[in-house]
Amino acid sequence: MKIYIVRHGETEENIKKTYYGDIDCELTEKGIKQAELVGEKLKHINFDKVFCSEKKRAKETLKKIYEGEGVKVDSRLNERNFGIFEGKNYKQLQDSFKLEYDTWTNDWKEYSIEKGESFIEVYNRVKSFMEELKKESVENILICTHGGIIRTIYTYILEGSLDNYWRFNSKNADLSIIKLEYGYFYIDSIIPVEF
Repeated sequence: MKIYIVRHGETEENIKKTYYGDIDCELTEKGIKQAELVGEKLKHINFDKVFCSEKKRAKETLKKIYEGEGVKVDSRLNERNFGIFEGKNYKQLQDSFKLEYDTWTNDWKEYSIEKGESFIEVYNRVKSFMEELKKESVENILICTHGGIIRTIYTYILEGSLDNYWRFNSKNADLSIIKLEYGYFYIDSIIPVEF
């Protein structure tokens, strides 16, 4: 099985470098072009199953890649909810939420941001999704999701320390190809969008 995972294209929140997951923003013009480029790369592939986050930016990206029916929208693919940190950049957090931010950075795995999620909560929902994928008996799967979720998928695949989350990046419209062979996932390739 091959799993093609695409991060959504650029958004205004990406440009502003804010912490955001639950904010339901749309793609910029550049983000739309990025999605179209990924669509070009994948146009020759017949997808047996397609999954997407609930967020507009992921859905808009997916529309440029896949025109078929039967897309399964799954909340487990939503980006982390940053709660009271949503839409704030680093400086704003230092100015307005210094205590909470410091607590979060000192306990980034377990600390649940007020009105948001902890990393462990996000990891557990991603793990649940990936465990279900293992049961699929299809050739090609497409997933359109978010950078933090893709890094969490890598962390799940590596099976070791959750600190592995910090050893990868996922840029807008990057394509990751994961393979499942003999009951094990592995990262086959990470392909940046050429833009």
